[in-house]
Amino acid sequence: MSNVKAVNPLRRAVHFLAPLPLILLAGAYFTGNLTINPIQAAAQWSGDIAIIFLLLTLACSPINTLFDIPLVLKLRRPLGLWTFYYATLHLLINVGLDYRFDFRLFRIDNMDKPYILWGLLTITALMLLALTSRKWWKKTLGKGWKKLHKLVYLAGVTAVIHLALVVKGNLLELKGDLWKPLTAGVILVILLILRLPFVKSWISIQRQKRRTALAVKAKAVEADATELEPVVIQEEIKPR
Repeated sequence: MSNVKAVNPLRRAVHFLAPLPLILLAGAYFTGNLTINPIQAAAQWSGDIAIIFLLLTLACSPINTLFDIPLVLKLRRPLGLWTFYYATLHLLINVGLDYRFDFRLFRIDNMDKPYILWGLLTITALMLLALTSRKWWKKTLGKGWKKLHKLVYLAGVTAVIHLALVVKGNLLELKGDLWKPLTAGVILVILLILRLPFVKSWISIQRQKRRTALAVKAKAVEADATELEPVVIQEEIKPR
């Protein structure tokens, strides 16, 4: 029996497409096409991409639940790692380019801003997930590994809160530039609902009913074709 692992085309697609936003960001930055405030624009762009990848990571299990595509489950680790990479880039742009890695000045300027605390909480959760994503950690931690990796839900919530606090506007009064956090929040809520055990069970039952109905319909069509076949043959050999 061959020990060669089957190639997952979706996984290859992720690793091919994931660096493209970074390439576009670098191109825009070095060609001077990143607005009049390139550092702020780069920070916002990298942060937005990180949240998109985080939502895609959280979407893998619900997509499998809805459409029964097990290959999608293999994308959770690469998507999660790319989420961490872009979140780290987002942090480095803020601390490195804006503050020249002067952590003291960064702390003085930002530690009283709630969105910074939510952002640091998010990057901490993502870092723990990325560092323990390999199979060795899964075997070492045992059941604790699954509990630890539930931090991805926390990261999703804190990331959306971070985004909501960053944008200019009033979330409670629905005023200002709120389309990003509202969109991300709605998607996150839907993905979390689809992960609830009773929802997953109901979807699985409905999918099984649909499969059964299709199988019965296919058998009925096959039976009808079998009944008609002798008639067709008889007509073909009927003498003229």
